[in-house]
Amino acid sequence: MTGNLFNALQRSKDNNEIISIWNYNDDDGFWSGYVKDFNDDMVSIQHFTKYGKPDGTIIVRMTDIKTVDFDDDYSKAMQCVIDYSAELDKEEKFETTLPDNNMWQFAVLKQVENNANLIAKVEINGGEHFSGFIENVTESDFLLRCIGSLGEPEAKAIYKLDDVSAVRINDIESRKRLMLYKWRQARL
Repeated sequence: MTGNLFNALQRSKDNNEIISIWNYNDDDGFWSGYVKDFNDDMVSIQHFTKYGKPDGTIIVRMTDIKTVDFDDDYSKAMQCVIDYSAELDKEEKFETTLPDNNMWQFAVLKQVENNANLIAKVEINGGEHFSGFIENVTESDFLLRCIGSLGEPEAKAIYKLDDVSAVRINDIESRKRLMLYKWRQARL
């Protein structure tokens, strides 16, 4: 085997560099990890979960591989998550005080307002979820500085408090976003 594919697989194997393997006829996603071994017919990768935990070995035929991604933003972010996955397990204690009135959204969001160490996931009208830093909570709305799944800053958005149907604070997905956000800020 020669060519770009060989070079990418060999580099992943030699340096434990993260790659993503996309297969034909698999619209569900891709496998992410580093190459353990390969030959002309097969490749085995150490797979990792999206939270950086080892998730077994995947063996796939070369003929089933549609594309291999490497040295991209996702791979770099995943390397950070893998390197610091133990940190994701550490949930800092956060206690909320529930109000005695029907303004629970205001009371809960006020408790995390302007906290640069907490990302909240807000459910809007029982459906869509948005994650980010809660800023400027008023009695009618709030500002959410949205943070993407790889810690990338996104738009600032204003939501009505009445549309908030649930709030998740400091769950593992939010801790991952926060870790990657801080990693990105340190790299700038």
